[in-house]
Amino acid sequence: MIDADPKSYNHPERRTLTEADSGHLAAGLIALTREVWVLADRMAVTEEVLARRGIDIRAEIDAFQPDAEFQARLNAMGQRLVAQVVNAVGGIGAD
Repeated sequence: MIDADPKSYNHPERRTLTEADSGHLAAGLIALTREVWVLADRMAVTEEVLARRGIDIRAEIDAFQPDAEFQARLNAMGQRLVAQVVNAVGGIGAD
């Protein structure tokens, strides 16, 4: 997997997207859409299961402020997701 640092993709001599990139771009969008859907589905199911058990956490989730340790974990998760999408767009790790 490649680094998700946007500076590592700055290649001024190359067009941002070429015709040859369209398949990789589509794969990246599909990968991103799949990940977003899985997360949205799981969150909705989790909230519903808890609500059916008398624990409605929707407002708490909206108001939640993470501490530094949890924020660091969230940041790492976000970086992994970005790397997966960027790799798919770049054709890295594709079949």
